[in-house]
Amino acid sequence: MTTNLNKEKYNIICLSNQLWDYPNWTNKRHVMTRLGKLGHNVLFVDPPINFGRLLFKQILRGHWGIFRIFTSIKKDGKVIIFTPRRLSNFLPKSIMSFISSFFTWKFIYQINILVSKFPKNQKTILWIYNMEIDGLQYFLDNLKYDFLIYDCVDYYAGFPRYSEKHQKEKILSIENSLTKRSDIVFATAPGLLERLKKINPNTYYTPNVGDYEMFKNVRKRFGDKVPPKLYGIKKPIIGYVGALDSYKFDYALLKECAEFYPDFSFVVIGDIALKDREGTIKELGFENISNIHFLGSIPFLKTPEYLAQFDVELIPYVYNDYTVGGCFPVKFFNTLSAGIPSVVTDLPVFSMYKNVAYVSKTHDDFVKNIKKALDENTKSKEEERILVAKVNTWDSKVENMLTIISNHLEKKLQSDPELFNKVRSRKR
Repeated sequence: MTTNLNKEKYNIICLSNQLWDYPNWTNKRHVMTRLGKLGHNVLFVDPPINFGRLLFKQILRGHWGIFRIFTSIKKDGKVIIFTPRRLSNFLPKSIMSFISSFFTWKFIYQINILVSKFPKNQKTILWIYNMEIDGLQYFLDNLKYDFLIYDCVDYYAGFPRYSEKHQKEKILSIENSLTKRSDIVFATAPGLLERLKKINPNTYYTPNVGDYEMFKNVRKRFGDKVPPKLYGIKKPIIGYVGALDSYKFDYALLKECAEFYPDFSFVVIGDIALKDREGTIKELGFENISNIHFLGSIPFLKTPEYLAQFDVELIPYVYNDYTVGGCFPVKFFNTLSAGIPSVVTDLPVFSMYKNVAYVSKTHDDFVKNIKKALDENTKSKEEERILVAKVNTWDSKVENMLTIISNHLEKKLQSDPELFNKVRSRKR
């Protein structure tokens, strides 16, 4: 059998656990966007969305045109986005189980119909991020695919909603089952790799990376174009862009930094992701600190304009099971791409980057490293950061993933005559 899998195009069903239209682009959107640009057929399945506040907020934000309202489908470049809709949980519990099962089967049927329109002579990959989806086993058993990937980008048992021991054990059991069943597993953090590789030896470290092309030379491109939200904010600007959920963002540490440097401006951009809302400066606890400026969320594509005004960017994360066990902030390499110094909490993922970032073990280290980052910021250090970012891009990550997939698919076709015959029959 002769194959040319490195150049082969796939049909991809991506079960995502975050909406395509989430303001801060997630690793899922970055990966699937690039797979689409490479010519693969991508069906991006949003997590099911209830008829209610979140759906109406998405409509008000302009993400849902008339066609999408009627079909739950839209296209973005080469990617088809399908957003399953279901009834809210306000229905009586006595009928919710039946309703939930009905919607699960409906979603599976709709996905299979959409994928049936893809070329039949191409292998289909089921690419799962959303291992928390209701009825995961039904999706695995009834979607039509040739190859299964679990792409693990978080330590899910560390989420606040799994605070009880029995909840953690249940979600870990589901994840372990998916990991065993998958043909290959990708892991974005060392802790995830170590844990999942014990369950499935075909587990590979594919860390989060950055959008180098988008963030390179931001100071040259946007340095003279101050965004309106930054008007009147004096330099130096110490910034943060990202989710503000308390299970990872360290509010106390940011306040400590701002109070220690009253002449520095601290700019906070983002929203409370789990609640899908911006929050208020009072809710975040910054209302009495005059040099903290909370700007709310901004569109991802506008981020370079703001980053161009930052003198230092921060990643002030707390230490817990989630951040230590499986967190790799996507923003890290974007900051390096811009050449801007980054002060970060000492998470395991940053251990390899101590030469290009100010990795801080304690609050005191973190505070002192802000001044150090400003004082030591030379052209040579800026170039060193950019060089690291240049080889840690979404394009290179996707290329690596495709090579791994190609190698394993070839082995699977050689060892599984039934799959080989199915693929061959499609090509006739």
